[in-house]
Amino acid sequence: MGIFDRLLGTRPRTSTDDAAGSADADAADTADTASELTDAEREQTTARIAEIDAELASAPAPSAASNPSAPSSPSAADPADLHEELGTLHEHLGDTGAAIAAFEASLEARPRYGTSYNRLMDLYNTRRAQAASAGDGTAINQWMSKIDALLATSKRIMRENY
Repeated sequence: MGIFDRLLGTRPRTSTDDAAGSADADAADTADTASELTDAEREQTTARIAEIDAELASAPAPSAASNPSAPSSPSAADPADLHEELGTLHEHLGDTGAAIAAFEASLEARPRYGTSYNRLMDLYNTRRAQAASAGDGTAINQWMSKIDALLATSKRIMRENY
């Protein structure tokens, strides 16, 4: 699927798609992924989320972490990476709201291309498509604003790297 199709929320229709539309199919795909987890996998994922939350809670304040001259613990994981992993885990559990929040925190901690950026673009577009199929203009504008902000972040990342 191309970038314009993702922005517009369209995708090629297949014979298995129902009349409800592609947004419902995308939502079903997320739900199917979460329901495919075994109880042990779900428990293990939930335990890892708790570990990451505890590690993030014990991390130094952001002002100290952003100071390059501040001594850093070699065993301390990068908060951006922890938030990214947290987002991935929440997404596997089917909690897209928590996944979005974690991926946003990852990009806030360290703006860069990668999993957080890509997953946010996909999740924002999925939410926007769901709002479009529901006819919710306010939500469409909300998600389009988030997409615009993410694209602005992309431009900022490119400028900083050149």
